[in-house]
Amino acid sequence: MLGSDDVDFLTKSPIKFVDGNFADYMWGGYNLYEMKGLPHDKDTAIAAESWEVSGHRKYPSRIKIPDGRIFTFSDLLKDKRLAGLILGDAVVDCFGQDFPILVKFVDIHKHMSAHLHPSHKAAKALGEKDPGKEEVFIVIGLHEGRKSALYLGLKDGVTREAFEAAISREENILDLSHKIYVKPGDIYRIPSGVLHCWAGGSMAVEITEASDLTYRLYDFCRQRPTHIKKGLSSIDYACRQGSALEKECRGSWQPTSVKGVDYLLTYNALRVERLSAGLNGNPAEIFNRDAFEVLMGIEGSIEITSLRNDWSVHLNRGSSLLIPSKAGDYRARGLCESSKNYAFRISMKIPDKNDK
Repeated sequence: MLGSDDVDFLTKSPIKFVDGNFADYMWGGYNLYEMKGLPHDKDTAIAAESWEVSGHRKYPSRIKIPDGRIFTFSDLLKDKRLAGLILGDAVVDCFGQDFPILVKFVDIHKHMSAHLHPSHKAAKALGEKDPGKEEVFIVIGLHEGRKSALYLGLKDGVTREAFEAAISREENILDLSHKIYVKPGDIYRIPSGVLHCWAGGSMAVEITEASDLTYRLYDFCRQRPTHIKKGLSSIDYACRQGSALEKECRGSWQPTSVKGVDYLLTYNALRVERLSAGLNGNPAEIFNRDAFEVLMGIEGSIEITSLRNDWSVHLNRGSSLLIPSKAGDYRARGLCESSKNYAFRISMKIPDKNDK
């Protein structure tokens, strides 16, 4: 049972989750430990992904309340009143009580599998528990001395027949995929139904709808299950190919009317923004939309302070927090003079009632 003080703790100020919510997929490394300042040695499990704010059953975020008890985020949201206070009533009305997004830091040391994510329609037709999804990937760094690439869709001129023949012969289908060398700051939207694979050598932020639904089509003989039948039934053969698809999926920050806030064009309900915080005397003032927001520290250090002056927290590189809908408006002030101070701000687009 939660008392009134516990509810206030969870709803009136930012939530910091228990750190170390790592997925130990075989293609990961140890950079996430280092970015977060967590101890590790040769016996520590590798960390491919840090599920920063997650209500997903696979790796749910955990919250430690003041008396020492730990709850999963998903369990807390089962209480509809609490879900409304944390997420916002409009979010609950539109998307339900499950946390609707999934945000991760990703450390890619080796090739991921060549895979795709189905659309909502395809996932439903295949009887999946998770919905389909599309992703936003933002490269935040390269490993020292490494190059990294994104394989995105098929090369120009590769036919469906040639692709499916390569699948049937268990050939490396990356030979048929469009290759893009990436650099820090690059942004790519990965639509549902599009084959892709991140090669080793980079770190990124991954922002998606709350789904872990992935169909592997080729995995470099690593003995993990593949999902050929489902993958082939979900692939979007009608999408563009080669450099045309690359251009369509490449993103860039666009200015907003709010000082210090840029936005990224998305094609689903995700709202992705970049918050740039000036140094002392030049804070950015952010007005809450009566819905939750996730903040991910990307560079430098930022002090986040309520405009009511009833809470204040620091957001450093590699850390994340959730601002509940009832926590109110805030200002963001950069603390590092030697680097930029910025964070990613993720929330949901709430449809206008007249649009429903």
